[in-house]
Amino acid sequence: MAKPRLLITRFAPDAQRLADFLNAQGIFALAQPLLSVQKTAEFANARFVLTKSYDYIIAVSRNAVDYTDQALAGESWPNSDYLAVGKGTQVRLHGATRQTVQIPSGQFDSEGLLALPCLAQLSGKKILILRGVGGRELLAQTLTARGAVVEYYQPYQRVAINLNGSQMVNKRQQEGINGAIISSVELLERLIEVVPIDDRNWLTQLVIYVPSRRIASHATALGWTDVKVLSGMLDQQIADYFN
Repeated sequence: MAKPRLLITRFAPDAQRLADFLNAQGIFALAQPLLSVQKTAEFANARFVLTKSYDYIIAVSRNAVDYTDQALAGESWPNSDYLAVGKGTQVRLHGATRQTVQIPSGQFDSEGLLALPCLAQLSGKKILILRGVGGRELLAQTLTARGAVVEYYQPYQRVAINLNGSQMVNKRQQEGINGAIISSVELLERLIEVVPIDDRNWLTQLVIYVPSRRIASHATALGWTDVKVLSGMLDQQIADYFN
């Protein structure tokens, strides 16, 4: 089996950070951000939103935690029961709040989070979801159906990076890229969008590494045949997988 030569498609600047980390451990990796993130108009509302009382505060991404923490500008996070979708987000949220943060036991996505016993009966509970603009509505819809009053705080949004797909593919082929780390459905679809139709065969022959079975299923539906589910998306967890 050929050694992995990985394309890292995370948001800028996280893609370069992970690529540098993997290369330092002897794993060939190149950063190729497909999307960047920027503040929204909601960013300025953090203090107003987070002065309300919530039974649960849920963070769906590390960017959601980071941008919320930036918006609070040194103000303390409220006391609440905190939850996060995955381990990386849990680490960031605990660091920001200094409070205990629950995560799913194995399936690190909305479905895994919704399986937590604390979210089974929510009549009258108030829940704040920290996320970027857009994304899945499953979490909020299910929590609402279970009786909760759900609000969003969306301090950031994803913005497509303008790329020349033909030039990108040619360069990555010359570099011998044979795999890609894809952390979301949105990034997966952006990759398909960027790569010209004539190069789709090369693209779908890459080994795709994803954080959840849901994203793996989506990749398979888009034409990939070799899709691996990582045990976690922390930098060290990814390095351990390849070592």
